[in-house]
Amino acid sequence: MNRPTWHEYFMMLAKLVSVRSTCNSRKIGAIIVRNNRILATGYNGAVHGAPHCSDRGPDFCLRRSIGAHDAEKYNYCLSSHAEVNAINQAARFGTSLENAALYCTLEPCNWCFKQLIQAGIKEIYFESPYDSKNREFDSFWRQIMETHKEIRVFEQTSISEQAKQMMIQTLLDNSTRRLIATDPSETSQLREDLLNTFLKNC
Repeated sequence: MNRPTWHEYFMMLAKLVSVRSTCNSRKIGAIIVRNNRILATGYNGAVHGAPHCSDRGPDFCLRRSIGAHDAEKYNYCLSSHAEVNAINQAARFGTSLENAALYCTLEPCNWCFKQLIQAGIKEIYFESPYDSKNREFDSFWRQIMETHKEIRVFEQTSISEQAKQMMIQTLLDNSTRRLIATDPSETSQLREDLLNTFLKNC
C-alpha cells in the first residue's frame, strides 16, 4: 500500500477531527464530502458559549451527574453531535450538502439521521455501530437508515491496519526531505530518454 483509499482517508480525517471533542462519554468526529472534496467537519461538544464537560475534569458528565436516565439524555446533554455540527458549519458558511457523503466515527443516532436526510446527504459511512442499551430501538432505526429511499449508501467501513500504521508513522514524523536535493553548485544533465520512457508508460 502506497496510500490509503478514499474511504480510509476520509475516515482517518474524521478520527482526527474527533480529538477536538469536549465530550467525556465518547469522542466523535465527522466529515462531509462531495466528489472527494471536504465540505465541512464537526465533532461533538457543547454549543457556542456553553461550558464544556471536559473543562470540569475527565469524568464529568452533566446528565450523569444529575442522575438523568439514558432515555432522557438528549434533554440534559450539553453536547451537540458531530454530524449536526458538521451540517451547521456548512449552513453557517453557505455550503450546500446536496448529494454529499458523510464519514463519521460512529453510526448516526436517529435524531442525527433525520438531520442528514434533510440536509440532502445521500451516503453515510461509519466506523462503529451505535450501541445504546436499547438494542430493539437501535435495530429499528438501523433498519430505517439502511432502507430509506433518500439514502443511496448506508455502510459500516473500516481502516486497514496498513493505513493505520501509515497514519501513525506520519503523525510521528515531520516533513523532513526523504530524497536528496540538488546542490546549487552542482550541474546535472537531463535524461530525456528516461523522461520519454516514463511519458510513454503513463
